[in-house]
Amino acid sequence: MLKKLLLCLSFCAVSLYAAVPLTNNAQPSAEIVIGQDSHPAVQYAAEELQHWVREISGAELPIVNVPGGAATEIMLCVNPKEFPDDLAKLQGNDGYAVRQKGNTIYIFGTQPKGVLNGVYKWLYKNTDIIWARPNTEFGTVFTKNPNLEFKYNDYIDIPVYVLRGWQMIGPRNHVPSEEWQVRNGSNWSALNAYSKDRVKYAPIFEFGSGHNLIGVYIPEKKYFAEHPEFYPMRKGKRLRPSEFSNSVQLCFTNPELLKTFIKEVDDRVKTNSNYDTYRIMIEDNYNLCECPECLKPITLPDGKTVNPKDTNFRSTQFFLWLNEIARHLQKNYPGKRILTFGYFFTEPPPACKVEPNISISFCPIHKDTKFTLQSPKNKDTMDKFKGWLPITNQLTWREYFGLVPPFPRPTDVIALADWKYVNQYGINRTYSEMYADALGSRMDGTKSWDANAMYFWVMANGSWNPSRDVHEMRREFLDRVYGPAADDMEKYYRILEEQWFKSPGKSVWNDNAWANWRNCVVVPKLEDACRDCLERAAAKVIHPNGKKMLQGVRNNFEEYMTMAREFKLTATKVDKAPEFTPDFNTGEWTKATPNDKFFINGTMKPHTEKTVLRVLYDNTNIYFGVKCYHKDVKNMPYLSPTKGNTFPNGEGFEIFLAGVWNGKPHFTQMAFDPSNNRYTAVRPVKWSSQVEITGDGWSGMATVPWKSIGLDPATTKTLHATFVRQFMKAKTVGIAPPRAAIIFGGARHLRGSFCDIELK
Repeated sequence: MLKKLLLCLSFCAVSLYAAVPLTNNAQPSAEIVIGQDSHPAVQYAAEELQHWVREISGAELPIVNVPGGAATEIMLCVNPKEFPDDLAKLQGNDGYAVRQKGNTIYIFGTQPKGVLNGVYKWLYKNTDIIWARPNTEFGTVFTKNPNLEFKYNDYIDIPVYVLRGWQMIGPRNHVPSEEWQVRNGSNWSALNAYSKDRVKYAPIFEFGSGHNLIGVYIPEKKYFAEHPEFYPMRKGKRLRPSEFSNSVQLCFTNPELLKTFIKEVDDRVKTNSNYDTYRIMIEDNYNLCECPECLKPITLPDGKTVNPKDTNFRSTQFFLWLNEIARHLQKNYPGKRILTFGYFFTEPPPACKVEPNISISFCPIHKDTKFTLQSPKNKDTMDKFKGWLPITNQLTWREYFGLVPPFPRPTDVIALADWKYVNQYGINRTYSEMYADALGSRMDGTKSWDANAMYFWVMANGSWNPSRDVHEMRREFLDRVYGPAADDMEKYYRILEEQWFKSPGKSVWNDNAWANWRNCVVVPKLEDACRDCLERAAAKVIHPNGKKMLQGVRNNFEEYMTMAREFKLTATKVDKAPEFTPDFNTGEWTKATPNDKFFINGTMKPHTEKTVLRVLYDNTNIYFGVKCYHKDVKNMPYLSPTKGNTFPNGEGFEIFLAGVWNGKPHFTQMAFDPSNNRYTAVRPVKWSSQVEITGDGWSGMATVPWKSIGLDPATTKTLHATFVRQFMKAKTVGIAPPRAAIIFGGARHLRGSFCDIELK
């Protein structure tokens, strides 16, 4: 009975006022009122409200500074004194309230950003508009209505996460992707540097961009010549940042470097005083210093010792260094903060405390996205996360949820669960990488959006309040975008989701689209079922923009079905062992099928230096022949001949084989280089190789006996494998981490991205 009474009272509370008219027969019935000196974000909120009402109804609401007696007055304001209780709840966040008094609607917050958020949410609640994806042609869907009446005018909405956003990977300053974020409630983006044209979005501004120790603070051109000791030492040599694709770290124990770095920070703060947060972010690599001082055990103030082999040694070393900078900042610029990464060697929590004016952007790069943080599968990430909690209360949960190739990866259900869980520990800031809805240097983001727009939209809106039901939010998206076709689209996504969670291997930031489509559709024979859903949907969807979005889904499906069916190699049987010839164009090699689908790791783009692989087998061995082209053979970097188990550095080729053989899981790694140095790991096997450097590159042949991998070719139909071509631009060998191009765009060690080798 009490429940019914509460429901009745709630209904009465929202029914005190009738719906307010905004337009009538495509003519304005309302006006938008803002203060004459309003913040640019409030002005922009008025313009956006005016724009979308005009798009929906055809009527343009006037924007005025003084109410003019319209049937409905829409007041956009910051800190209106009429609502003290609401303002108390909105302190310290960019939430908002919508309140109605007679024919006046107030949309307000304690921050200008709250007003902007309120306008978008008010439009969303009272119409069927959805900013589904950043595409300016068809990404926004709504129904035309010349007679607008808004009835949801009395509520407050406070975000759980006070920092929410997406680091869009793609064209720099891609405005449509930025606007999509803003319209879906984000207040942070990768475009976090202050600029006058972005003040209207009222975002969180941070100085310093991404990995920036070298690029922002200690640039090579300024310091290396006179102070090479500022940079890391390896094998007795100071590393020059420009020789490495991802730069290098610094010598964090060098006292002169610390003094210089503090002077550089002083300069940045003084010349960029309008920021509260200054990013000091490690570079994107493990190129750490190995000078004697950096390899000495660390003695902490409490007498404890951290040794170089301890997992938190490098993290401790870095944060002891950064703490000095933070103390300087606190003393000289109270209120200013540092943001840094908990990533790579700083992902493990340090053994020391972290100064309270340092915020940590914790990056769980090795987490398996198929499972929540609480899963035993992610124990290592959970241990690191919980290890940080006693050290600092300034964690940001920084993820990779939006780095999805053109396969509909249902990451939203994991993202919201993780956000809800970590929030229990006081975490209320989060952002993630995501591909922009455009062609970028890493990949074609439009294809990622064709497949994942629903999941991206749910995550963007779910980061406001992760307690919302994921499936209800998905349904909102499907209903608004596809209308009568929502059921068919829901079934399409459900088929793929069920298979994805059952598919082999981990899911990380660089998932392989071809492998996902093959594992989730081709292998379980669900291609017809998926296509039927899409064809039924195409016959029902009404909205022209919904039709275009659906066509993108269908194009993506058909393109990757073709690729997924080809996601395999053929090993051709021969009667005798092939002879090694560097061009593989004579003898038994003429029977092999060449494959050159090698893509740069994480980009889905072809390697600039072509790689061609062929596979043969007989009753004794399986043979892998690879030709690695190179445009500058004289400067092609590779190691000199060495003894022992030597991993290639520079040019090299890796072979990974995986499966359950002789009743046991099997995973082996074999690698060789132009000097015929060989490396074997995980499960050692007996194998041999031959190599030759040619005028256009180098070639190699690996011979692997069937007995060494416990298989009989007479009963084996399929192997699971991946192949990696290593290369790097720098001449320095033995130091720089090589780039890689992987067959079908797979990933090292991730078995879920391995392709099949069919024996014929």
